Amino acid sequence: MFATLYNHRFYILRTAWRDVRHRHVGSAAGAAWNILRPIALIAVFTVIFGQIMTGRAVGEFSGIRFTLYLCAALLPWTAFAEVLSRGTHALVGSAAYLRKLAIDEEVFVAQSTLSAGFSLIVSMVLLVILSLILGHGPLATWLLVPVPLALLLVMGMGFGMALGTLFVFLRDIRQLVEIGLHVGFWTVPIVYDPAIVPAWFRATFPFNPVYPFIQAIRDLFLQGHVPTWDAWAIMLAWAFGACLLGRFVLARLRPEIRDNL
Repeated sequence: MFATLYNHRFYILRTAWRDVRHRHVGSAAGAAWNILRPIALIAVFTVIFGQIMTGRAVGEFSGIRFTLYLCAALLPWTAFAEVLSRGTHALVGSAAYLRKLAIDEEVFVAQSTLSAGFSLIVSMVLLVILSLILGHGPLATWLLVPVPLALLLVMGMGFGMALGTLFVFLRDIRQLVEIGLHVGFWTVPIVYDPAIVPAWFRATFPFNPVYPFIQAIRDLFLQGHVPTWDAWAIMLAWAFGACLLGRFVLARLRPEIRDNL
């Protein structure tokens, strides 16, 4: 799979960048929405949850402004959800190309992942600016933040590849993904302190595929702590395990995909 993506790297990069530039074509603000959307997202959640949570995070992140605590998890989650949603629709949405061109299916999933990655970069740059304005940082560990972010997107790409393949044959998959993302948002401590939920619910966090990435990003960005080797190993396992799953599902169903598009 990775050899295929490498061979088509220029096509993936070019089409992903074109998608970012043309995503809001025809609107008055145009490409500026790529910046205005994350600003609006940060502002809305800051006003709503900042007031509810009295402005500061608690628990192990005590003393950190809640705005930063929230956005350090919300922005990566939003990118992951976009990768999963766009990956689910990648093959069906690219049916016209797949019927005519001899391009491997995973290329289109990777293109949607990279497009979401560009948006995440913009969002994280805005978060860095906000953090500096609020007097937090800069920290040396910020240089490592792109690593768990990239691994999170890779995991989303792997799951998206599996779901996108299944979506070709079962169109209910898309609705199930949307419901799963809505429910999944609340299974990770993004907008709440883990200490306020029951102990049995906290015990499920380590089994949530998104949780180790969110925890690592918060540790690096907010506290200046480098995750343990075990934490890095878990993130790598989830990322590459998801890719293996996606590759397995795609390989099994590839012969029938183009006939069902």
